[in-house]
Amino acid sequence: MKEILQETPQCSEHPGLFSEVLSAISTGIIILDLEEEAVCFRNAYANSILDQVRADSSFPDIYDLLRDEISDFKNGESARSQKKKIRYGDRLFGYTLYGSEVKRRYVAVFIQDITDQLRLEAIDEASEMMHNIGFLFSGIRHEIGNPINSIKMALTVLRKNVNRFPVEEVEKYFDRIFGEVAKMEVLLKSLKTFNLFEKPRPTAVDLQAFFDEFIRLFSMDARKKNVKVDIEISQEARWVNADVRAMQHVIMNIFANAMDALEGRPDPSLGVRCQPGGKVVVLTISDNGCGIDSQVKGDIFKPFFTTKKDGTGLGLMLSRKLLTQMNCSMEISSKHGTGTTVTLLLPNATVNDPDIKGCPIDH
Repeated sequence: MKEILQETPQCSEHPGLFSEVLSAISTGIIILDLEEEAVCFRNAYANSILDQVRADSSFPDIYDLLRDEISDFKNGESARSQKKKIRYGDRLFGYTLYGSEVKRRYVAVFIQDITDQLRLEAIDEASEMMHNIGFLFSGIRHEIGNPINSIKMALTVLRKNVNRFPVEEVEKYFDRIFGEVAKMEVLLKSLKTFNLFEKPRPTAVDLQAFFDEFIRLFSMDARKKNVKVDIEISQEARWVNADVRAMQHVIMNIFANAMDALEGRPDPSLGVRCQPGGKVVVLTISDNGCGIDSQVKGDIFKPFFTTKKDGTGLGLMLSRKLLTQMNCSMEISSKHGTGTTVTLLLPNATVNDPDIKGCPIDH
């Protein structure tokens, strides 16, 4: 026990200080000695949790409760377990195990009653979801309501004057009606996309092959707009775990936004970088475009928010949804007048077969 709770020289005047603190906090702490098969420390909160799950405070009972995780430590596979959950009755407990990477004798167990915490999180999530649904339907009502009102007005005028208007004037009204219908079709197509990737199926994707194919399809538009595209993918960051169709949609949306931001800029350029980041691959897409105004930066992920004349305001929202479903994340940093960088964190995938090819892009 002394090997674990070593007090610094500054605390030598207060022997047992750390033990007193650990005994009083509202987190269950249990320290097991695997060699002696003994419980060498157990605070009051841990005792109360063990009582709730009707487990004995002895080493065999605690060991049986945590056998799988402790086996990983004994085999030298890990020095820290993933946070696990265990339910007993109507209570939910979360626990994590820690051990020394050098000396595998001791294992520390940190355990908490997370029932109320998860309930509050569920309430908060439901509240946020209802807010987003309300915002979404408000946007749909606005985006569809405006074209419908315009069509209604045009048809009213035509109904009263169809026999008096010259053919050219009637055609103008019909063009206006078809234009409003086209707007609604674009909106409905965007909403349909929400369900296209309802259940992404992540597989090992070779980013080098992915971007080679993607740029081949994208290069014509880039050349037309004189945009220099530079891609640099580290060998250690080539493989990620993702749904290739969802990735295609996300990257296409980011590139389209970047191309719009580069319109009219001197020496427009777009850079892609893939670097290793531990258990993730850090993918950054940067442009030297007009950037995002700080006043609207907080609204860019809201449904139907757009600064584009013909935008739907659903691209970034859908992209974030797809990334979240694949256990990925997106961050956007931008400075008005300087440019924008989009950072994606993608789970890396270990591929041992050198003959495995990257997933092709849907044409």
